[in-house]
Amino acid sequence: MDRLKNWDYDLDWLNGRNISFVFLGLVTLKTSHSVYKYYKAKSKIKVKRAECLAACKKMAEHLKQKGITKEKREAVTKLSIKELNEKIKSGDLSAVEVCECFQAMALDVNLKLNCVVEPIWEAEEMALERDHKTGQKGPLHGIPVSIKENYYIKGYDCTAGMQSCIDQPVSDDAVIVKVLKKQGAVPFVRTNVPQTMMTFECSNPIYGRTLNPQDIERGPGGSSGGEGALIAAGGSVLGIGTDIGGSIRIPANMCGICGFKPTAGRISGAGTHKLTKGQTLVRPSVGMLSRDVDGVVMAMQALLCQYMFDLDPTVPPIPFREEIYHDKRPLKIGFYLNDGYIPSVPSMHRAVNKAKAILEAQGHTLVPMQPLDPKRMFRLFLDTVGADGTKTYLNCMKDDIYDSTVRPFFYTSQLPVAMKKVVGWITSAISRDDMAGYMIMALSGFSSVYEYWNHAVDIEDYKDDTLALWRSHGVDAVICPGFPFPAIPHNSFGDLVGGCVYSTMYNLLNYPAGVVPVTKVTEQDIQDMADYPQKTMFEKNIKKMMLGGTVGLSCGVQCVALPYQEEIVVRLMKEVEQGIRGDN
Repeated sequence: MDRLKNWDYDLDWLNGRNISFVFLGLVTLKTSHSVYKYYKAKSKIKVKRAECLAACKKMAEHLKQKGITKEKREAVTKLSIKELNEKIKSGDLSAVEVCECFQAMALDVNLKLNCVVEPIWEAEEMALERDHKTGQKGPLHGIPVSIKENYYIKGYDCTAGMQSCIDQPVSDDAVIVKVLKKQGAVPFVRTNVPQTMMTFECSNPIYGRTLNPQDIERGPGGSSGGEGALIAAGGSVLGIGTDIGGSIRIPANMCGICGFKPTAGRISGAGTHKLTKGQTLVRPSVGMLSRDVDGVVMAMQALLCQYMFDLDPTVPPIPFREEIYHDKRPLKIGFYLNDGYIPSVPSMHRAVNKAKAILEAQGHTLVPMQPLDPKRMFRLFLDTVGADGTKTYLNCMKDDIYDSTVRPFFYTSQLPVAMKKVVGWITSAISRDDMAGYMIMALSGFSSVYEYWNHAVDIEDYKDDTLALWRSHGVDAVICPGFPFPAIPHNSFGDLVGGCVYSTMYNLLNYPAGVVPVTKVTEQDIQDMADYPQKTMFEKNIKKMMLGGTVGLSCGVQCVALPYQEEIVVRLMKEVEQGIRGDN
């Protein structure tokens, strides 16, 4: 009986009021923990940001004491990479002079554009070593090179814009950084990236937002956006980036510079921050951005060396093939103005037609050739990115503060699978675009290894079908818009994300591709937007964006070849560039 009385007492305690108190206590505890994590992350970010700003300020003061005049700085930084190379090797300029001028210019540019994360303090010492070097000098002897923040540099954090990676300095350089140093280059600054590096904007909670030098109300593209802005503004002559969905080519198009994505694996990616290491179906490519095609070529010539092949035996030991690059044999080249899903804008049509005319004048044959079913390709790409239900991304960001540019992605990723499908269906209906909804549904991931294996087969089938298409047309290469539109306003990635179908195609296929600037948006291009379609949400958003002050923005053309035919791509880029300069 006593036990029953005690049991009755315990049941009495579990009344509605006490249960409410327990529930309220648990909610309060959970909320307090979340608030604590938020402010802890905020504090960590604030300290890191202050350290980087202090480093830039300290470097600026150090350079000021050197007495570098504005005239000297501008004279040096305006030189092309070939001119710099010649003047350093001849002794007309010292590596230290060049390094200091570019450091000063980069820091000055950074005040306006926020593209530099921090200076590399060892740069001056490296430059001094180059000046003291006797005997044979490297092909990039004394050339300052900017480095995207996701590359490992010994002693520096590698965050990809995530606070969870703060205060974790890496213990060794990335392979490509080692090779650059071996070949005489001087890594001198690190450049900004978007948080997680999976958008074509360039903003994160640690380092802030990077602005486009052509229009500060717009972004420079991403994820190599810091590189794009810095090079376009004259603060660097050559930069190293990565590209898994257009991260080199999009900034090149939006900033009016050259960007090149080799076949993934041709240049070592060892020592880069990879958020999805287990995802191997679409691999990131290590590439470069430069003011001109010569910078791309010189970087490729320098990097494809025995030293890199020894450091990373997984890289095929294929040096830069000069005979292919310098070959004068006329090529058969396919071209398209629209991919069949997202219509490119009139200025991009004009850019491709201009490049087509230049290449035809060089003796090449240009034939119309539409890419193979871009929606099929984009579904495969999206399914690959979301294959694990975005668990890897969510785990990386579990204690982080979401940047405004990635917040919709992460909030949507956390929805239950059924809810993602419902939201996807609704989005497709409202936008009148099945792909807009599929972008949400694809975040659900695969339910089994069997499904994932079949997905891998589907990708191989798409690659086989595309190769058959190229063979049936007998083409050596393809040219197309560098992107369907020029630089976009800040915080508009979600409205215009469909545009990346033009770049992701060649990541999924793993074809080398490069962007070269060809023209700029004119008033006539804006008038021609009157005929631009407005059936889908993306089309309406693109038209609205183009009518909002885009005159003067850069438009590039993308050159593409089959895997491991990088030399054909850069040959075409060079011929287009020469034709453009001849017109001017």
